[in-house]
Amino acid sequence: MSRDQPFVRNWRDQQPANSHGAIGWKILTERGEGKPYALSPLIGLHGLTFRMLQAGMVEPAHTHEAKEHVYYIIRGRGKVQLGDARHDVADGDAVYMPARGVHGIINDSDDFIDHLVISAIPHWARNGSPGTDLDRGCVDPVIRNWRDDPPRLSHGAFGWSILAAKEQFRERTYEQAPLEGFHGMTMHLMAAGRSEAVHAHAEKEQVYYFTEGRGRLVLGDETVNVRDGDAAYIPPGTPHGLINDGREWIQHLILSALIQS
Repeated sequence: MSRDQPFVRNWRDQQPANSHGAIGWKILTERGEGKPYALSPLIGLHGLTFRMLQAGMVEPAHTHEAKEHVYYIIRGRGKVQLGDARHDVADGDAVYMPARGVHGIINDSDDFIDHLVISAIPHWARNGSPGTDLDRGCVDPVIRNWRDDPPRLSHGAFGWSILAAKEQFRERTYEQAPLEGFHGMTMHLMAAGRSEAVHAHAEKEQVYYFTEGRGRLVLGDETVNVRDGDAAYIPPGTPHGLINDGREWIQHLILSALIQS
């Protein structure tokens, strides 16, 4: 597969591995010398992993010096540890953990917690800055559910902004826009029979991650089938558009990162 081509990858495409006490599948990672493009195409985002934490298990609290994380809960309920505090989480919650923030997840339920781990390198770290707390401003953790705000129409679907970039959305509150490493995270719901007009973003890399439903996705010159668990990688400038030709709603996250030319 040539570089800068769009493609679709499902977490089920590879063998599972232990990931901080959970069962994990690395779907996409940041590109680098010697890495296969079909696994490591990302430029602005750092990584996307699907994980399942079984009942009664705990991810040990830990921190990352120069990496921010978002845990998105797809199914299940439990708790997250953020610093010294513990908070309840359930499906639809996005938990933002800034770099250097202590975090972990606890499954005190009777079923698995299915969740995504989205990671990005803050702008100050990419620029080689030490990133002092004074330079970075507010760096508290945030928990937001996409159901917290009313929907808006977005490319033929209903859309909810979950988290956005602090630098690009200064008019928003910190809870709405805490991100330092990527541009945004939105939830989209597309009804049966609807479609998204084919469009492109010249300076934005995107990943569509499908949590529910089936449909078709235009990616460049091809139209491919998509389903739950698929991550569609869309490089900057790639024409793309979603088509719901089924009978059920399609639910998908859109992860975006700005790419400087």
